[in-house]
Amino acid sequence: MKKLLLILCAFMIAMPNYAQKLSKAEKKAAEQKAHDKAAEYIKAKDFIIVPASYEDGDGIMQSNTNNSNFLLCQMKTMYAQGSIVCGNSYTNQVEATEFLPKFDKKGNLRLSIVVSGRMLRGTYTISMRHNSNMADVIFTPINGKTRKFRGPVESPKEASYNKRSNPI
Repeated sequence: MKKLLLILCAFMIAMPNYAQKLSKAEKKAAEQKAHDKAAEYIKAKDFIIVPASYEDGDGIMQSNTNNSNFLLCQMKTMYAQGSIVCGNSYTNQVEATEFLPKFDKKGNLRLSIVVSGRMLRGTYTISMRHNSNMADVIFTPINGKTRKFRGPVESPKEASYNKRSNPI
């Protein structure tokens, strides 16, 4: 009876560790699937990035809960809305004059997009690691202050964002 109780106790101690390893593998597979989908959206030039966090004027990362800030790409037309993304409060409709995605051997993505519009000109540099769909974005305008933010790369059909009417 004591042996049976001892074996049962050892089994109960070992079981959570085994289940945790399975969840890590499942988590890694889910992250890889999300990255692959994000890479497909970028290659198709049909994606949106709604910032989850951004760098404020003091260089401190802040959380963002406002879905009115976003960077939307639809083929050659892009929409940048909100002060976090583009430095003004308008819905900027811009043309992507250069769209240069580069994948390295590991699958990390570095994308450079040169945009030109009425109220907005500059370069968006998007970096995405091989095991995540989170993108680090740096916007360098022709004149003004550099903007940095981070958010998931998603399909515009699946994302939740608030696009204002009458883009400039």
